[in-house]
Amino acid sequence: MAGITHSLSIAKEALLTHQVAVQIASHNIANVDTPGYSRQTLEVGANSSVPTAIGNLGSGVKADSILRHYDQFMTQRIFNQSSLLGNLQAQKDSMRVIETVLNETQGTGLNSLMSMFWDSWQEVSDNPDIQATRQSLVQVGEVISSQLDYMNEELTKIKYDVALALDTALSDVNYLSAQVTQLNIQITSSETGNNKANDLRDQRDEVIRQLSELLDISYIENSAGAYTVMLPDGHPIVDKTEYWKLSWEDNSLKWTNTNASGITFTSTIGSGTEVGGKIGGWLEVRGELIENVPTNYLGRLDAFANALIREVNQQFSQGVGTVAFSADVLGKSMASNTSVLTTTVDATTAAQNIQEDTFIINNREVGRIDGAAAVNGLAMGKTYNAVNAINAPVLGVTAKMTTLVAGAAVTPLGAPPLNDGEVISFEINGVAVNYTVDNDGVGTDDSDALPATTFATNVVNAINAAISAYNASVANPTDVTITAAVGDGTNGGVLNSIVLRNTNAGDESNIIIANLLSTPASGIEANLGLTAGTYNADATHNTGEITLFSHEPYEVEGGIDDRFLDQLGMGGGLHVNDPGGDGRFTWSFTEGGIINSLQGYKYADELQTDGGSIEIWLYNKNGTLALPQPVSISMDRVVTLQDVAESINVSITNASGGASWLTASVYQNQLRLTPDVNHDFAFGTDNSNMLQVAGINTFFTGYSAGTLEVNEDVVNNLDLIAAARVNEFGEIFKGDNTNALEITKIQRAQDVTFTGGTTGNLDGFYNSLISAVGSKGRTVNTEYEFNEMVSNQLAAMRDDVSGVSLDEEMANLVKFQHAYSAAARLITISDEMLLALINTVNR
Repeated sequence: MAGITHSLSIAKEALLTHQVAVQIASHNIANVDTPGYSRQTLEVGANSSVPTAIGNLGSGVKADSILRHYDQFMTQRIFNQSSLLGNLQAQKDSMRVIETVLNETQGTGLNSLMSMFWDSWQEVSDNPDIQATRQSLVQVGEVISSQLDYMNEELTKIKYDVALALDTALSDVNYLSAQVTQLNIQITSSETGNNKANDLRDQRDEVIRQLSELLDISYIENSAGAYTVMLPDGHPIVDKTEYWKLSWEDNSLKWTNTNASGITFTSTIGSGTEVGGKIGGWLEVRGELIENVPTNYLGRLDAFANALIREVNQQFSQGVGTVAFSADVLGKSMASNTSVLTTTVDATTAAQNIQEDTFIINNREVGRIDGAAAVNGLAMGKTYNAVNAINAPVLGVTAKMTTLVAGAAVTPLGAPPLNDGEVISFEINGVAVNYTVDNDGVGTDDSDALPATTFATNVVNAINAAISAYNASVANPTDVTITAAVGDGTNGGVLNSIVLRNTNAGDESNIIIANLLSTPASGIEANLGLTAGTYNADATHNTGEITLFSHEPYEVEGGIDDRFLDQLGMGGGLHVNDPGGDGRFTWSFTEGGIINSLQGYKYADELQTDGGSIEIWLYNKNGTLALPQPVSISMDRVVTLQDVAESINVSITNASGGASWLTASVYQNQLRLTPDVNHDFAFGTDNSNMLQVAGINTFFTGYSAGTLEVNEDVVNNLDLIAAARVNEFGEIFKGDNTNALEITKIQRAQDVTFTGGTTGNLDGFYNSLISAVGSKGRTVNTEYEFNEMVSNQLAAMRDDVSGVSLDEEMANLVKFQHAYSAAARLITISDEMLLALINTVNR
C-alpha cells in the first residue's frame, strides 16, 4: 500500500538497480581491451503499480536483464573475412621467401649463369684446343650446379618450415575445438530463461574467431545455446559436447573419428586452399613445393634442370674430346632394380568408364579412364586409355602396353595339289621366314587347303621356328622377342588369323612385317591375311595388358573394395601379403621385378630401343684405326643393362674376328666399358640415347635441380669435353668444334620437351616459372591489402555495435552515480519521515 514504507521500497530498488548499472559500466570499462568482448548494458523497467484510491501508484524501477550488444550477422562476416585474411597472410609470408630464392632482379640469378654457360660453349667452339676455355666452361657448369642445388635446398626448407607451421596450427585447432566444447557445456548449464552467459558467449566467439583464422569454418547454434562447428566439406570438428581431431598424415589433412567400439576412422579433408584459413594457405604453398609434381614451382625447377641435363648430354654424348677413351668408362647413372606388375584388363567390363580420382597411386590422383569395346577378346582401347591416364601425372610409376598385331583370317589354298611346294616368304623384324606350301593332298592334317586352322598353324610354327633359330645364333647381338599364335577370337585375332606379339611384358617396340612374296609369283602370300607395315602399341595394337614399372615400392588405391581394381585386373590379392577385397594393394621389387632394368633409369623414357644403335670407333694404341668403320651396336629390344652389355660384346667380337678389344659389363647397376691394353675407343652417332641415359660420355650427371653436377670425368680431364665429332674416316681433330656448335644451338631450340609434357625453349621455360612466382606473389599481396581493409571496416562496424567507448561509459557512470545518490537521498528522507511519524505517535 501507499505510504512511507512504499517510498522506502522504491528507494531500495532504485538503489540496487543503479548499483548494478554502475557495476556493468565498470565491467565494460575493465574489458575495454579484451579481445572479442561485447558491450553490456542493463535493461530496466518500471515495477508493477499499486492501486490506490486516487489511482495506480508507481512502485519504482526494476532490473530486467543484462543485454549483450551483439550482431550475429556481422560476427559471421568477420569470421569469414578472418579465414580469408589468414589464408592470404600465410601465402603472402611464404611467397615472400620463395621470391627471394628465385630472385632474378640483381643480375646474379640463374638466367645470368645460363647466359654465361652458353657463352662458354661458344668460346669452346671458337677455341676448342685451348684448355683455358674448357676450364672456364667446367667452372660455369659447377656454379650452375651450386645455384640449382641452393635453390632446391631452400625451396625444400620452405616446405619443411610450412610443415612445422601446419603441425603447430593443427595442435591449435584441436585445442581450440576442445575449448569450444567446454564452453558449450558451461553455457548450456548456466543459462536459464533470459539469463544469458554473456561473458562465456564472448569467450566462445573469440575462440571461434581464432579457429576461423586457421580454417574456413561455419557454425550453427541449437536451441540450448550450443555451437556445432563444421569444415567446408561438412566434416564436424565440434558438435555440442564432443569434438574431433585433425592431423597431418600421408601428406594430406585427415579428420579422425573413434567410434563407440574404439575403432578409429580417418578421412582426407583437403590438401589446398579449399581448407581455408592459414592452414589452407600453407597447404597451397606446400603444394607448390612437393616433389615429383611437374606443374608446381619445385617440379618446374626440376623439369628445367632435367631438360638441361638431357639436352646437353644427348648432344655431348655424340661427340669426342681431343683424345679417345683409353681406360675404363663407368656410366654415372644407375639402372635400378625395377618392380614389374603385368595385369590383364577385364574384357567383360571393357566399355565401362572409370571416373577421375577413383585411382590414387602414391597419393596422387589418376584421371578419368574411358572404356572402349573389347576387340577379339582383348580390352585394347581401355588399356590404351588407362596407360595414358596413369602416365599423365608423375606418380613414380610408369605404365606401358605390349605390342600386338593380328592379320585377317587366313584363306586356305585351292584343292590339292594347287600351289603345292611353292614358297611364301616374308620378314618379321628382319627375320626371314620361308614357308613351303604343303598341299599335295596326302592326308588331311598337313594339308594347307582345309581346314583353315591347319594352314594358320603351319605358318605360325614356321614363324616361331625362324625366330628361335635367329635368337639361338651367337652372332646376333640381340634377340627378336616376338612370338606368333593362331587367332581364336579371344587372343586379339579373329579365328584362324596369325597373331604376333612381343614376349616381354611392357615392350612397346615395333612389330614390322615386310617383303611378303611367293615363289613362283602367284600371289598366295595374300592368303596369310597379313599386311606389310610397322605396328606399335596403340589403341588397336596391344595385348590388353598393363605393365607397371617402378624402382620404388608403390601403393595403389581404388575405392573401398576391388570393383575398380578388378576392371584393370589388379584386384583379388596379387601377392601373399595382399588380402584383396579392400580396394588397395602395394607392390615392390620383392613382389616381382627385373634386375638392372633399363626402366630403372631416370631417363628411361628417352631410350629408343626400336632399331636404335650406338656407333663405337676402335683404335690401336698408336692412334690408327683398328677397324675401317665404326661398330654398330644394336639396342633393339634390350630390356636390361645386361642385354646392353651382351649386345656390345657380341658386336665387338663379331667385328674384330673374335677378339675382345672392348668389353662391356654391369657394375653395381651401372654400365662399364673396358678396352684392352692395345686399344682405345670413341663414340660416334647414338640414335638410341643409351649413352645419355646411362651417363656415359656426358657433361652433366643427375636428373633434377638437386642432383645436377658436372661429370667428374670431365672435371678431372678437360680433354674429355666433347667439342668434336669423329669424322667419317674415324679421325679425331683437336681443333674440331662441330659438336660444340651443335650444343650452342640448344639455347635457342624451341622443341625442348619438359617433364609434364610442355614443349618450348629452356630460357623461356625458366622465365615462365619466375613470372608465375612473381605474379602469384603480387596477386596475393594485392588481395591481402584489399581484404585487410575490408576486415578493418568490418571490425569498425562491429565496434559500433559491440565495442566499448570509454567516454560513453564514463558518462554513464556519472549518470548512474547521480541516480544512486538520489535513491540514497530518498531513503534518507523516507527515514526522516518515518522517524517523525514514530515520534508523533509516541507522544
